Order: sequence, then C-alpha cells, then structure tokens
Amino acid sequence: MIRPVLLLLALTTGAHAHGRSPGRTPTHDSGGSVILRAAEIRDLEARHEEKRLSGECMSACTMYLGLSTACFEPGTILGFHGPRLAYGLPMPPALFESVSRTMAAYYPPRVARRFMEKWRYSDHLVRIRADRLIARGEARACD
Repeated sequence: MIRPVLLLLALTTGAHAHGRSPGRTPTHDSGGSVILRAAEIRDLEARHEEKRLSGECMSACTMYLGLSTACFEPGTILGFHGPRLAYGLPMPPALFESVSRTMAAYYPPRVARRFMEKWRYSDHLVRIRADRLIARGEARACD
C-alpha cells in the first residue's frame, strides 16, 4: 500500500517537476510533486544551501517557505492551491487531506491555517506577494 501512495504523491499537484538546480533563482516555478519538493527541501537544509526565489513560485514551490535558507526577491508572487493529481485531476479525499497536511507543514502558522481552511479548496490560484509575507515575518527577504 505504501508504494502506490508514494508513486501517487510523486505525481501530485498538477504541474510536472522540471529540472531545477538547487540554489538557482527561478523566474517561474510552477510547482510539481509534493514528495519530490519535500525531498529537495530536506537536501537543501542538510547542505545549508540558500535558495533564492523570484518571479512566480506556484503550487509545491510555496513549500520553500519552510526552508530555513530560502529567501524571496522583492515582488515574488507565491501561488497557493490544493493538491491535485497530474493534469489537474482531483484526488481521493483521504489523499487530498494527507497531501494538504504535508504542504501546510512547510508553511508559517498563519499561512498554514489559511491554506487548510480556505486556499486548498479554491477553484483558482490564490496569489500572495512575498513582500507581504516578509513584512509579517513569515518569509525572509534576500540580501
């Protein structure tokens, strides 16, 4: 049972993970797999490697809020939505709940609460400027 769930998680969030190089500043990161993003974040933490984000950071990319070495350039837009299977297909309810909780675990408390209560159910992408999160101490600005 675990292996099919891990495979399913590797395909989640609708966007496909594309080649990302740790530490690189993307101008658009559309998200990708929650499980692969969690593994990348774990690796970056272990190496204490900075991750600079700019432009658009969508879906699973927002999990970088939980990376202690992540910083956000001014004007970066973070886009939140609930987890989905590849190609935007809906998830079974139990899996939706599990993946939602995994994503929320990477967010600051206020963001996690909003995500779990509202954003994950939204029919559209909820866009938040990183400046706003930085001002509230929920994200770090790049030097």
